[in-house]
Amino acid sequence: MDKKRVEKIENLFVTALNNNVFSGAAFSFSRWSDGCYYRLMKYYGYAERNPEIKQLSNDHIFDLASLTKPLATVPVLLNLFHRKCITPETRLIEIFSFCPPDKSEITVKQLMSHCAGFPPHRDYFNELIKIPEQKRKEQLFKNIFREKLLSKPGRIHCYSDIGFMLLGFIIEKVTANDIGELASSCIYTPSGLQNDLFFPGLSEKGNRPYVSTEKCLWSEKMLCGTVHDDNCRAIGGVAGHAGLFGTLQGVSCFCEQLLDQWQGRGKHQAYSNELVSKILTRVGQSTWTMGFDMVSEKDSSSGKFFSKKSVGHLGFTGTSFWIDPEKDCIAVLLTNRVHPSRDNWKIKEFRPVFHALLMG
Repeated sequence: MDKKRVEKIENLFVTALNNNVFSGAAFSFSRWSDGCYYRLMKYYGYAERNPEIKQLSNDHIFDLASLTKPLATVPVLLNLFHRKCITPETRLIEIFSFCPPDKSEITVKQLMSHCAGFPPHRDYFNELIKIPEQKRKEQLFKNIFREKLLSKPGRIHCYSDIGFMLLGFIIEKVTANDIGELASSCIYTPSGLQNDLFFPGLSEKGNRPYVSTEKCLWSEKMLCGTVHDDNCRAIGGVAGHAGLFGTLQGVSCFCEQLLDQWQGRGKHQAYSNELVSKILTRVGQSTWTMGFDMVSEKDSSSGKFFSKKSVGHLGFTGTSFWIDPEKDCIAVLLTNRVHPSRDNWKIKEFRPVFHALLMG
């Protein structure tokens, strides 16, 4: 990347910090050329401003929020497809014998591509935190199965946390392991990324540096190394829709591996290149693949210069990535835009400007 463009990007981040778009941010840009990746990585601002001032550095770990879906839940499901434990067409009734009639024919593919009919979100945590911790996951599962569908399965694509919560329960039912354990053993460890992508849950965090997000709604403690998503936090910090943490290095490396498999120049022991290509293919006329967002015709967070075949995802805490197979490049943006408050939505304007400057 030429020096002039880098200077413009530097100025953009300095301005964003001054305008409180986020407290801290990091980005990477990877481009495949001459048989290898050339990667630029930059860090700006603070990992925490309240209650302490902590400078952001290259070893800080971000709450990746909904990047959990494409970077953890989807790869684990790919591994289950690869092992023929389930298929994309497996129906809920084949997994849960007590499945309610309105949900019995929902497929794994419909859940992954956000067309199972579930609502986008529910604040289940308000009820869950009132009952013993050991009973919360079971109660959440019951609540999901009681949820009234907004549409007939397969008819409308509507982004849904709830659908991916259910995918987490499917993984647990089929394997008798939670998604965090499987992602670590089957996906990240074989790639050497187990220290850069992981589910810390609510356990002891050790001495590793985490980026702070927001105060917990019920304990009023600043969340640092504990998942920001309230529903996920209420059930222990590991779920199909949230709970994954990672470094910029980890997210960048994993996206590079995905792009390599997509382009047929790399492989992973957990799943085949053919499966990767399948889940990165548009589903119907939607802007979704099986777990990944695609560039929309209007007001895409990816800006104006990513190709139409690009895939990516956003996270509530201010995280995102975009992978472009035509231009053979990847952009990762990690921020803590919810620190100290989730009411800050300035990143919506920042993302497309940043990506346009990066790719234009």
